[in-house]
Amino acid sequence: MGNLFGNVGNQSFEAMRLTGVGWVVAFFIVGATILAGRWRLRLGLAKFNREVPGELDGKAQNADVAAPVMRDETKALFDRADELLKQGTRSGDSRALIEAIDTYRRGLALLARPERPLQWALAHTNLAVALETLGERENGTARLEEAVEVYREALKEYTREGAPLDWAATQMNLGNALARLGERESGPARLEEAVAAFRDVVKEYTRARAPLDWAAAQTNLGNTLRVLGEREKGTAPLEEAVEAYREALKEYTRERKPLDWATTQISLGAALETLGERESGTARLEGAVEAYREALQELTRDRVPLEWATTQNNLGTALKDLGTRESGMARLAEAVEAHREATQELTRERVPLQWAVTQHNLAVVHHALFEKDREPGYLDDALEAIDGALEEFWTAKKSQLIEMARALREKILAAKGAL
Repeated sequence: MGNLFGNVGNQSFEAMRLTGVGWVVAFFIVGATILAGRWRLRLGLAKFNREVPGELDGKAQNADVAAPVMRDETKALFDRADELLKQGTRSGDSRALIEAIDTYRRGLALLARPERPLQWALAHTNLAVALETLGERENGTARLEEAVEVYREALKEYTREGAPLDWAATQMNLGNALARLGERESGPARLEEAVAAFRDVVKEYTRARAPLDWAAAQTNLGNTLRVLGEREKGTAPLEEAVEAYREALKEYTRERKPLDWATTQISLGAALETLGERESGTARLEGAVEAYREALQELTRDRVPLEWATTQNNLGTALKDLGTRESGMARLAEAVEAHREATQELTRERVPLQWAVTQHNLAVVHHALFEKDREPGYLDDALEAIDGALEEFWTAKKSQLIEMARALREKILAAKGAL
């Protein structure tokens, strides 16, 4: 699922965002195309259906040419594979996905590409979806790499000229698989390929023709650029990510698509926060705070408690960054409040690792408050918070988080020793 903690790996930043890149996935089942909005924090699934060519049912594609009727054995295999794919994606049943992959392959072995090219392409797309979904749940990259290759096979028949909407949807899927691969690999090549795929998508999914698909593609483009930007030293990809999110928000309005609007606000906030960390002013950080607070209008505690808490944590990190640059202590006090709000739902019993990250962030803010007015009590609060975080990091065997927390603890102890 990628990196849950937005800043891990960049030692210059002590506070950690709880992030979810939030790819929007366009995937197929036989008979319909489903556009599914999936956010890492599982806010839900938004879908729409579009009819696919009549060839899938053996109907004529035009008045003169009838598509060959699919053999009963082949059709039965694909019907079974489709059910297994739906079961595996909706229930988290990986065994169903493994069986779906095998069943699609058996069906494809009986399906001649020249006779039913669009059905052949659709079956490849479904197979790739199963591989990609399974790859997200497993360690390593083998399933995701295979998904990329299978999507590319589908695109041999789903050409932009012959089937523009299917081409665009498959390009979206390809971009998602490449982006997930890029998250797991150290180099930028896969992420750059994903950016190219999403840029291709918006050429076909134009705002005028397919506004919500266009917004989804803009969101995915922004997410990929943000991951690239967080790895690089410059600001260009992050600035492009901000632009893409703002484009998406032109269609993802709160009135029309409230959850998509909220999650895009969170992504926008994360990109602005990273930009703000790299710049000397406060405008970007103020924008990040505003974006997180906008999201919290829709992501309420009553409605989505864990997402509300995660966003509170992210708001706290942005307020901490802002507070360290301002002369007063008000922003830091707000940061403490935001992190404490988060721990009402991110409890140690319920989500121990997320609770520990929030405790780490509280320790960072308490230390920053001490540096403002030299009140020793802040160091006591910081030490208590970081000790709790370390206990859970050790339990979870998160070596990188342990290293970061130990460094912060040493800094706190050094400050106490200097009093």
